[in-house]
Amino acid sequence: MTLLLKETKLLLTGFSVLFFSGFLLANSILICASFIPLFIYLVGVFIAPLEVQIKKFGLPSSARLGEIIEVKMAGKITGGLGAVVICDEVPEPFQLVEGSNYKVVSKEFKEKMFSFSYKIQCTKCGNYRLGTGWETRHILGLTLVQVSIEGTGRLRVFPKLPETRKMKLPMRTTQRIHPSEGIAKIGPLSTDFKQIRSYIYGDPFKIINWKASARAAGWGKLYPMVNEYEREGKLSIWLFLDANPALRIGTSIENALQYGIKAAYSISYYFLSKGYSLGMYVYNHRGETFYLDTGKKQFIKIADGLLELTPRKVGLQVFWDEGFSEAVERNRKNVITRSPGIVVITHVTQSTWTDFLNGLRKILAYKRRRRQPNILIINILPYDIIPKANNWEIFAAKILDVTSRTFSNRLRNLGLTMIDWNPRNESIEATLLSTIRLR
Repeated sequence: MTLLLKETKLLLTGFSVLFFSGFLLANSILICASFIPLFIYLVGVFIAPLEVQIKKFGLPSSARLGEIIEVKMAGKITGGLGAVVICDEVPEPFQLVEGSNYKVVSKEFKEKMFSFSYKIQCTKCGNYRLGTGWETRHILGLTLVQVSIEGTGRLRVFPKLPETRKMKLPMRTTQRIHPSEGIAKIGPLSTDFKQIRSYIYGDPFKIINWKASARAAGWGKLYPMVNEYEREGKLSIWLFLDANPALRIGTSIENALQYGIKAAYSISYYFLSKGYSLGMYVYNHRGETFYLDTGKKQFIKIADGLLELTPRKVGLQVFWDEGFSEAVERNRKNVITRSPGIVVITHVTQSTWTDFLNGLRKILAYKRRRRQPNILIINILPYDIIPKANNWEIFAAKILDVTSRTFSNRLRNLGLTMIDWNPRNESIEATLLSTIRLR
């Protein structure tokens, strides 16, 4: 409880002026009147302060993007007389669709019970804390208590689950193969012999073919030869997600980074639900690495990691500007020894073109034994998201869009599967379905 300085000074000053004026003038009326502000001050000090208990219930721990949830509040006020102003915190990106998160409750002599509710729409993915704060005021306005509790509720907002039955990706050498037919490059070794090849760092010693190695040494080869067998299970997928702050083209709610997170979420859900082994690396952020694994546990781990990429406050926050080429180098072991299908989610621009091309050349060098590299690149085109004030801005957005598509065409000439995705025109599921007609 804090005494308000302005009101306290006013009452004490009034008492002093009236009392000493009456004393100097020998006026009993002024002396008696001087005790009125003093009495009010003492009442404000000795009346018990208000005590508030608030509970939030009915709030789910997680929700889907675009879902409307209802928040219910209930509480009890005890103590003296006064008013309580309650404000339940709503995350900045969310939309209040029904009711109010602000309430004023007056307390009389009896204990006061109160309750209210409101509905909000989840408009942005991420982890959010829904705190509650209140302010109590004495009936005479002499005391003030401010309380803020940040951890009264937590909410995780995930993207919507994709329609997995409509997604296909050309992750093998044929053009129209269904992903459920992909064969793994990792997992338990079968007894089906595949080929004899040179030793690669990370191969177990038990698969070294010593006779073939001895013959190869006579031909001048310094590295031993190993027997390679077919592996059980399905193909592995390694996902590169670009989280560069430059991808926040658009608004705080709708931007290229948010759409990239949705694409990574959909692709991870699809392949993991099909039994694939999937790993992910987030570059141009903090270098978050999710090692290859399978099942629902891996999907939950990746989904939680994607939510951490959503900043709570609007603004550019550069944590680690490494570039795609450096990201490939950091994941060289996974690309070489595991031989996964590569999926890259980014936005290709003039400033990132050289580094991105160098990274692709490294991947192609690591996969030089393959006739056709199993690489899928999703190029997000966010220029339709940007609010435009005049025709000049519309024209500039079209030029940038055409420039990014030009880079995509140059990558297609290298034999890579390239998708130009405009989130305003089609969903990620429809975009991935179109890959069965792409090279």
